[in-house]
Amino acid sequence: MSAPRPAAKRRSILDSSSALSILDLLSDLVIGVLTPEDGWSARFVLRVGLSTVMLYCYIVVLARLFGSRTFASFTSYDFLTNIAAGSLVASAIMGPNVVEGGLGLLVLVLLQAIVSGASARWRPASRAFDNAPVVLVARGRLQRQAIRQSRVSEAIIAQHLRQAGVTDLSRVRFAVLESGGNLSIVQGDPEDWLDDMDSGFADPHVPPNPSVGR
Repeated sequence: MSAPRPAAKRRSILDSSSALSILDLLSDLVIGVLTPEDGWSARFVLRVGLSTVMLYCYIVVLARLFGSRTFASFTSYDFLTNIAAGSLVASAIMGPNVVEGGLGLLVLVLLQAIVSGASARWRPASRAFDNAPVVLVARGRLQRQAIRQSRVSEAIIAQHLRQAGVTDLSRVRFAVLESGGNLSIVQGDPEDWLDDMDSGFADPHVPPNPSVGR
C-alpha cells in the first residue's frame, strides 16, 4: 500500500482544524448565551427571583386597583400597551433594581386607563385610538375591497372559518375583523338575513352594532 500523498495529508489536517475551530466557536457561543453578564452567582439568582416575585405582586396590585380592563386586549392599542408592559417588566427583572421599571409600568397603566376611559365616553377619542371593525364577509359573500384594505388574505379568513366549524361560506352571516385583530364569525340561516336590513350590518363598510347578533 502506498503512503498518503503530502497534499492530501495537508488537506486532511486543514479540514480537521476547521472542524475544531467551528466546534470551539459554537461552544463559546452556547456558553455565552447561557451565562449572565457577570457570571453565575447566588446573589444573581436571588436578585432575579426576588425581583420577579416583587413585580408579580406589583402587577396584581395594579390590576386590582385599575380593574380588569387594565391588561385586556380589546383593541390594537391594548395589544401594544401589553407588549410595552412586558418589556418594562423584563427590563426591571434583569436591571439593577425594580424602581425604574415599576415606575414606568405605573405611568403606562395610568395612560392606558386615561385612553380607555376617554374612548368609552367620547366617540372622537374612540375613533382616534381604536381601529373600527371591518366586515370581511357579509351574507355569505367575501368583501374583497375591505379584505384588500385590511391586508388579510383569504387563506387567513378560511382558517378562522374552519376554526369556527364553518364549512360553507354561504352560511356565514358576517365575519368581522375586530379592533383587537380577532376575527368574529356570525353564522345564520340565509332566509333570516333580510333582518339585517334594519341593522348597521346592511352596509358591509358600516361598523357592526354589538347589540345585533341574531
